[in-house]
Amino acid sequence: MEQVFSSTRVSSAEAFQAYAAVARREFYDGDLKCLDDNFSNVEMEKALSSPVSITRICSSSDLSYRRGTQHIRNNRVGLRVIWFARKGAIKIVRANGTCEIAAGSAGILDSSAPFQATLRRNGEDRHESIQIIVPPDMFLMHLQEAERLFTPFDLQSAEGMAALRLLDVILDYGDRLGDHAARHLVGGLLESIADHLRSSKMEMPRRQKLVDRRLADIENYIMMNLTDPDLSYDKVAANCGISPRYLCYLLKANNTSFSELVWKNRLPKARDWLLSPKTRDHPIHEIAYMSGFKSAAHFSRMFKAAYGIPPREFRTRHMKGTMQDRAARDEGSARHAA
Repeated sequence: MEQVFSSTRVSSAEAFQAYAAVARREFYDGDLKCLDDNFSNVEMEKALSSPVSITRICSSSDLSYRRGTQHIRNNRVGLRVIWFARKGAIKIVRANGTCEIAAGSAGILDSSAPFQATLRRNGEDRHESIQIIVPPDMFLMHLQEAERLFTPFDLQSAEGMAALRLLDVILDYGDRLGDHAARHLVGGLLESIADHLRSSKMEMPRRQKLVDRRLADIENYIMMNLTDPDLSYDKVAANCGISPRYLCYLLKANNTSFSELVWKNRLPKARDWLLSPKTRDHPIHEIAYMSGFKSAAHFSRMFKAAYGIPPREFRTRHMKGTMQDRAARDEGSARHAA
């Protein structure tokens, strides 16, 4: 395979900027983020460029890639991504929910809808995954039934194992294949995946109506920008390419409101950060700002209205209960040992 990128020869900051540029060039527009303190040991290798792009990514850092509405409007490519996780996992957040592609499984992503994909090590020393970037016409030719499939799937069938074997052949020989052979191998790979999905009798979701797609875009944009303290009605409408009046219509048609969509997601995120081992020592005002609140006082009022107690008391009670449970377990273990 051709090595497209390696972070081993340059500093962490330079490597991160270089990788972000490579990712935009090789895939599509989006924002890259490194979730670790140090961007290290990241490699990208390419096995095939045509008729599909097949790339392997290995990383010792957890990486997140967000493609929002504005990216799509600027760069509407319509590509489909078939993602194979080999080590670690791939967490994908979309308007219709969150899923995780575990090691040994695969998933399908539509680049024309907003998403955030996080490459995670999940306890492994490195993350490793394969991306197949498929042009829309080729995807519909072979995998039309899976056009709106959002659920990850394993490949535990004869057809699925054949797909994995074909993928290995392309990874090993793709950069030396002629166009004719490459096209036939890729066609066989995509047909094997389609046969596997049919034989496993996975339920394919129905095509969404335009109104449903618009609402999904709105919810996805809100989910992706919960930490933005300036998140507003007009801002969401502008970034989703619709008028404020149409946004109002969509929300009313679905018996919800803008504030309801924001708070039902923002407050649970704040609650999780109050208790997370990584952030439970952060001051309350930092949790407030991280969650998109402009002041700690507003955060405390909203949190108490939702959960019945202020955030500081919520954290104290939970931590006290956790310590008591741990002490009880230790005491039980000591008695058992005696």
